[in-house]
Amino acid sequence: MKRFLSLMIVVLLGFNIFLALEVGQLNEKVKDLSGSQSTHIVETKVTQFTTNVTEVVDKSLEKVVGIHSYRFNNLYSTGSGAVYKVNGNEVLIVTNNHVISNADRVDVSFANGVEVTGQVMGSDLFTDLALIKVTVDFEVIPFRAGDSALSKVGEWVLAIGSPLGNEFAGSVTMGILSGKDRVVPVDLDNDGRSDWDMIVLQTDAAINPGNSGGPLINLAGELIGINSMKIAMESVEGMGFAIPINEVVPIMEQLETNGRVIRPVLGVSAVGISDMSIYQKNSFGIQLNQTNGIYITSVVAGSPAQVAGIQQGDILIRFDGADITSFKQFRKLLYGKKINDLVDIVLTRQSETITVRVRLQ
Repeated sequence: MKRFLSLMIVVLLGFNIFLALEVGQLNEKVKDLSGSQSTHIVETKVTQFTTNVTEVVDKSLEKVVGIHSYRFNNLYSTGSGAVYKVNGNEVLIVTNNHVISNADRVDVSFANGVEVTGQVMGSDLFTDLALIKVTVDFEVIPFRAGDSALSKVGEWVLAIGSPLGNEFAGSVTMGILSGKDRVVPVDLDNDGRSDWDMIVLQTDAAINPGNSGGPLINLAGELIGINSMKIAMESVEGMGFAIPINEVVPIMEQLETNGRVIRPVLGVSAVGISDMSIYQKNSFGIQLNQTNGIYITSVVAGSPAQVAGIQQGDILIRFDGADITSFKQFRKLLYGKKINDLVDIVLTRQSETITVRVRLQ
């Protein structure tokens, strides 16, 4: 019996040693297999990512230009631009209005080192866009316009331009599309109050002075925005903004055709009641607790407003079904209409509420 028990113990010990060796070998195989697969996947992704980005940049650099604005032969502003359209030897370039504003000469420098003087075909203060035409004797390829409405938050984007001037021309920064349809108030007349709301794309790709007017592109090399501004505060990092290409194209078409953006006119001068002081409200006979609406300070003779019966002293409280909260909002609604559109306007005149229909011109 003792012999049998001893034999069984020896057999069991041997079997345990065999199992331990098998398990150890299996673990080694699993580690080798796992490490091999992980390394392969990472290397593949890094290679594809690098190749895609460098190829896109290589094909895009020649489509980006530097803009140099002069006044009285003195350089006072630099920026960037994107090749928008090519008609034979004529090249159309989109940039920001604030880059070329007040310039009496605008020079355009291409990636091949050629610099030519351009003609400003038109610009628009509200959208901060401008169109420049140059004539060249070499081949230029325009950007292919993407669809900013289809761009997705989180996708990779590239900003290309000349930050801090021509010395750093062709600089590329990368980030993601941080947000869409952002509303950024802007002060157009430098009076300390916002006059317009810009609808923009947000990105954390670095945008510096000199990048203004340059392209924001996706990894397909498509132009999805025109870099326009950033929030420059010590407490803020990585908040740049670009005008969506879907907003840019209609403006470029008007600038190319008309030299300016034609917007509908109502024919009034007005001030937002929300912007009035207590003294101003008293002077105009407006209740001190009233904040909505705009006060009509004058009506242009022969304008749509006069034809419809709008008078000085009226308070416009609704425009085409929307309650008016500020002059900025009213102007945005007005400029969103087309010439010859019919709109219903609700006014208060003394204690009376009046509705008029106006055909915009």
